Amino acid sequence: MNRAGARFGPGWTSAVLALGLAVAACDGTGPNTCYDSNAFSYGFALGGDSTLVFHWPADRMPVRYYAEPTGALRTNVLASLTTWVNAFHCQEASFQLVTDSSRAEVIVRQVATLPPTDAGSVVFAADSVGACSGRTDGSFDSTKTLTGPLRTYVAPLGVGDTAALAACYRMVTTHELGHTLGLFAHSPNAADLMYPTPRRSTPSPDDRYTLQRLYHTTPTIRPAPRVP
Repeated sequence: MNRAGARFGPGWTSAVLALGLAVAACDGTGPNTCYDSNAFSYGFALGGDSTLVFHWPADRMPVRYYAEPTGALRTNVLASLTTWVNAFHCQEASFQLVTDSSRAEVIVRQVATLPPTDAGSVVFAADSVGACSGRTDGSFDSTKTLTGPLRTYVAPLGVGDTAALAACYRMVTTHELGHTLGLFAHSPNAADLMYPTPRRSTPSPDDRYTLQRLYHTTPTIRPAPRVP
């Protein structure tokens, strides 16, 4: 129970669902309109290294997500992405659910147990009070380019309390999708969604502010080439 950590090393048919963006937008008065006020950024760089920063660039929007049609996974992924989209104020990002995993930049799967990790992968793991666990994997080469899609695994464990399991499933899914947006660090504050053992399913003010700061920071890690 309460397993969490990060290790750092070197579908259906062709229908597409586009997620709506937050209605708020920059009003031209300055960059602060894009940020939550009275909030704290806990950092987003990989391993705290400011030379290892990732977020999806504007020319890769909308980012393509594939969620396999297993159980409540698609419903949770859609709800989680909508939650994260609504954390932006200036339309910095948008996402699509696609039905062909070969065209996806992020692949989300529900598994009975988390699979072994690949050598050289960047790995983020979360566990919510032992009821479910999740992990996001990715790797990049010497040019700081991702070598393929980010892969997220969510493993809802069998427990007796169905309501608790559903809540945990949503928390872990939303937490892991935060990593796929480029939040490559965990928050040290248990009140935040990106804490290693999440206790909430929506971003806190600090989660939102950290994401907003990330998408106004020049990334150093590039996404893998897009599949047509």
